[in-house]
Amino acid sequence: MVSHFLSRKAKSMNTTMHTILLTGLSAAMLLICGTPLQSAAPATNATAAKSPIPYVPTRHDTVRDLLWLADVGTNDVVYDLGSGDGRVVIAAVRDFHARSAVGIEINPQLVAESRENAAQAGVADRVRFIQGDLYTNDFSQASVVVLYLGHEANLDLRAQLVRSLKPGARVVSHQFGMGEWTADKLLDVRTVYLGMYGGIYNEFAANPDVPDFDSTGRGNSHDVLSEWIVPAPLAGVWRGKVRLDSGEGELQVTLHQRLSGVSGSFQFLGPANFSGNVIKADLWGDYLRYWWEATNGGFGGWFDGRVTNDSISGGLWVWQSFKDTQELQWTGRRDKADFTGTWEWSGPSNSPVQLQMERRNGRLAATYVDKNRTPQAGKMNQPIPVTDVYDCGGGFYFTLLLGREGLQGSRREGPEDGWLIGEAVAEGNSLRGTIAFYHYRMRVDNEGRILFLPPQASEKPAPEQARHDWQPKRVAP
Repeated sequence: MVSHFLSRKAKSMNTTMHTILLTGLSAAMLLICGTPLQSAAPATNATAAKSPIPYVPTRHDTVRDLLWLADVGTNDVVYDLGSGDGRVVIAAVRDFHARSAVGIEINPQLVAESRENAAQAGVADRVRFIQGDLYTNDFSQASVVVLYLGHEANLDLRAQLVRSLKPGARVVSHQFGMGEWTADKLLDVRTVYLGMYGGIYNEFAANPDVPDFDSTGRGNSHDVLSEWIVPAPLAGVWRGKVRLDSGEGELQVTLHQRLSGVSGSFQFLGPANFSGNVIKADLWGDYLRYWWEATNGGFGGWFDGRVTNDSISGGLWVWQSFKDTQELQWTGRRDKADFTGTWEWSGPSNSPVQLQMERRNGRLAATYVDKNRTPQAGKMNQPIPVTDVYDCGGGFYFTLLLGREGLQGSRREGPEDGWLIGEAVAEGNSLRGTIAFYHYRMRVDNEGRILFLPPQASEKPAPEQARHDWQPKRVAP
């Protein structure tokens, strides 16, 4: 989604290399080994160059904490992306008895050092080190992925992690978050010294939808370790028969998905018809729990079960008219969904914009088109690839940083530039969901200077009010 703001997997603090992000009203520079580097603005397309990630080793005690948080055990295959001297890979098999572990590291000298360290530790037959780019190598066999990369590097990898890993796989990160993808577990550890610290003015600090760079890290006195459980693709319309004491009916549940966040509604069609909202849902991998209650009261319950491809099954507890709760098993099937095609709606500049959805080699791909968007100087408007897009089964989720596409060290600002985030479920031949757009408060000019933009009088005071119902029109198959 975005290019790196800081660092390569970094791992402990026995070196003299410090990576510190200076923040303030006048400059944004990275200091690496005492050498200032201009930070690169995030990019939103696949062709934009990735910023380099400096190497900082992780403390050995933090390595143990990361592997403990991920609950690494004998059945796990652990991948360390940016594996440095191999300490995470070695500890995974030596200390936590993982079945195997793999490190991906671009520096050939560190790869050679890792192999020597593994031989000395007596685990060379259970580990493997790949010299290569962590963005292009395959890690789909991992049950646990370990990161110490930086906020924006995490965001660059996020879609690939969700697409490649199986539901239930664990991703753990030292100190840096995953944007609006809220961590499932956090471990806050007091420490006297932090090897790589990321702190940046966050223009979206009050906005729950935008990557929150302040969500992890507590200065130089605390390590924050985060874990995410890769979610199953859950969005869509689910239907299944329910035999209640009052008679048989059909329970229809429509679920919307924003990574691990789930919301939705339900209808019960039977002797008595009820409808309402899913008032709370928890999704951990393929494990789903939700609670629901009819809009007019008198009917509700909860579900506890698992999702497998287009089937969902588990225990269902239903109460009617505040009588005794009835316990039964429920199996729902997901409606077939096709959301490929070109979808159009009124965009940020109040002109028609389009989202082109297609399948490439079986994978969902998206392109954003705004023909009326203010073009860059000397360039024609071009379609913008949406690299941060997620196929959620019967629906999709996407994010796009408009105005940052391919612009190293700069950001456009205009009525159509900002953070675009949307999700939808396919219902028949239509899409229904929500979309939001947030203007940038800060931009970086071509010389790396930060410019703060005053709030516009027309802006709504509460950021969440920008999210609204979305029902784009299909204009091409």
